[in-house]
Amino acid sequence: MDGLYIICSALIGAAATITSVIISKNHKKNKAKLINPILTETQNNENIYTALEYVMTEMKADRAYILQFHNGGYYMSGRSQQKFSCTHEIVEKGISRECELSKNHIVSNFHSYINQLTVDEKFAYLDIKEVTDHSFKILMENKGINSIYNIPIKTLNNTVIGILGVDYIKNCASKNSIGFCNIRQKEEFNEETQLFMKRQARIISGYLI
Repeated sequence: MDGLYIICSALIGAAATITSVIISKNHKKNKAKLINPILTETQNNENIYTALEYVMTEMKADRAYILQFHNGGYYMSGRSQQKFSCTHEIVEKGISRECELSKNHIVSNFHSYINQLTVDEKFAYLDIKEVTDHSFKILMENKGINSIYNIPIKTLNNTVIGILGVDYIKNCASKNSIGFCNIRQKEEFNEETQLFMKRQARIISGYLI
């Protein structure tokens, strides 16, 4: 009986020690984040760019990026300005980087685009000539885009905080292997593509908040 008591005591003591070590490590980790937010931001950005690289590769796209919504000052009425800017971008060799030129877009100037993105949960066109939002179509044409696939980035409580997107520059998407289509070279974005992009958006959301 005494032997069993000793064994139980030892196991309890070991468990308490392990728990204490884990709590200590987590405390140090959280403390490090507070002390060095730049390091934390750098690590998050590294994860984001790795995710974008994966998205671009799997979607067979030429450009992958993240647009984030933010405030941009106030109108004379006192109402906050709502804007969105490109914060992360990767491109294939020979493709122009557009991140620096995609800053402080006023949401109201792209109402149709934002509305379609939030209502349909995607903005996808194999041919941008079919886009009805004239302002956004001009923006895409200036970037050399032939095809586009955008979906909203949401938090766990379903708040839209940004946009995950890929562009096709060299060719229309229908001339690329979209991936996740049951039939390769199928000339449409299908449900599997949407599910894939949603999964990636959820992962990226965790690094943005």
